[in-house]
Amino acid sequence: MGQLIVTPEGTPAIRFGVCQRCLSTDTRAYMCHHGPCRYCRNCLHLGRVCQCDRLAEAEVTTSVEPTDLVMPFQLGADQQRVSAQLLTWWETKTSGLVHAVCGAGKTEMTFPVIARAVNDGKRVLIVSPRRDVAIEWADRLEAAFTVPITRRYGGGDKDTIGMITVATAPLLVNLRHVFDFVLVDESDAFPFAFDLALWWTLRRAGKGLFLFVTATPTVWQRQFPTVHLSRRYHGHDLPVPRLIREKESAILDFCRRYEAAPRLLFVPTKPDLVRYGELLAANGFAYQAVSADTDERTDVLEWLESTNGIVLATSIWERGMTVTGVHVAVLDSSHALFSSRALIQMAGRAGRKPTAPTGDVVFFYDERTFRQDKAIREIEEANRR
Repeated sequence: MGQLIVTPEGTPAIRFGVCQRCLSTDTRAYMCHHGPCRYCRNCLHLGRVCQCDRLAEAEVTTSVEPTDLVMPFQLGADQQRVSAQLLTWWETKTSGLVHAVCGAGKTEMTFPVIARAVNDGKRVLIVSPRRDVAIEWADRLEAAFTVPITRRYGGGDKDTIGMITVATAPLLVNLRHVFDFVLVDESDAFPFAFDLALWWTLRRAGKGLFLFVTATPTVWQRQFPTVHLSRRYHGHDLPVPRLIREKESAILDFCRRYEAAPRLLFVPTKPDLVRYGELLAANGFAYQAVSADTDERTDVLEWLESTNGIVLATSIWERGMTVTGVHVAVLDSSHALFSSRALIQMAGRAGRKPTAPTGDVVFFYDERTFRQDKAIREIEEANRR
């Protein structure tokens, strides 16, 4: 139980072309100080390992300390029901799924079970698909718990493990059976949905007890014991998307109609940021663009809320962002990159705050697809529950 480190003695770091730290086969030839060698490219962010290195497992020690919990708000009746179920799963050592709609307050519902685990002397891991979501988790946890929150993601501390650790999956590849309770947030999102190696990473890092939290679970995740929450914490319905034929005039009308509010326009690819950005600029709209290449996405988020501006974003912002009073449009919603789960998550950016529980959501389309219809149908079904 511990962390794989490079030592003078131990097992070879690369055997038969497979990295023994991350189990990747993405190894490349190069010339090290011993001569011709191979190194692993997949876990290079943790420091280079090559086939002449050796790995050993160092035991991870964490100072056990209890924590107090100060809830940021009182949980509603449905949230308390979900929270009680999570505590029951912890007591019975059962892995499960929280299937709750966007904006239901999923983060806060997990706080009581996290506090219980920590006060039982167990390590807790919250793993997120993206750095943005991990930062939001860490900020909320620090405001509610008295124990230090370890940030194990890009820009954080990649070597530290605490009683509560917030991490992205790539920084867990060198850990073995360290965490007693693993909470996987947005477990259906990219890159989790497409990378089996990341699931092996999470399985190795934990001790077998998992909690999956998402509004759009995959088929295999639905096989776990499930607790449902179909209402947002403020009690209002989810905004139901409208379908509008995509024309330049229709997009500009949307932007003009809500010029006194923040507007978030999703696009399929990074080249689309340029294409639609030129359309907005040519018609006098100031905007900012967000993609995976944008370093300071938090600054753009603050700009959007403070100026009631327009942001063009790729799916990097389909989860883990909240702006009061935002109106949402999905441009080219029939694009193959937009799954029904992604469309549901994008629609879920609107109406998240009790001070602004509604918002317009528009799917602009060149052609109708089953993915659009499925997303709208699932939102309507959640509102009827």
